Amino acid sequence: MTKNILSEKLKQYRQQKELTQQELAELLDVSDKSISKWELGNGYPGKKNMMKIAELLDVSLEVMLIEEKHEGNKFKKSLKYGLISYCVIFAVTILIKGWREQEHYQDLWNKNLSEVVKLVFITFGQNIFTALVPSVIIGLVFYFYIIPRQEVD
Repeated sequence: MTKNILSEKLKQYRQQKELTQQELAELLDVSDKSISKWELGNGYPGKKNMMKIAELLDVSLEVMLIEEKHEGNKFKKSLKYGLISYCVIFAVTILIKGWREQEHYQDLWNKNLSEVVKLVFITFGQNIFTALVPSVIIGLVFYFYIIPRQEVD
């Protein structure tokens, strides 16, 4: 089983109170293996034990049980990877099109700055959406597949 918020908080608050698993187990009248199992996320304490734990560790039951949302962080990561992939795909697209259409760029160094800027904006505008679909797909792959697998590992 994977670690859950309760297992992480139980260990954190137990250590803050400077209690060993054995000491907490004795206070709860359970085995130290039960405490270990709960802290590893391989099980949950019963209702009575949860109330005792909250009281012994001086933490409200709500704080022990609230599952923090990691969706925002997951969304930010996938957005970052999508944006990076967009920039890379866009740059490669511009390079390939520039190589294929060399005649437009032959005398680029001889043109004045306004013509160069105009050419850059036209090229940018023509190719801005080329990388959009692949980068959205990459972002979704990270959101639904890669990031959840990283969280499990």
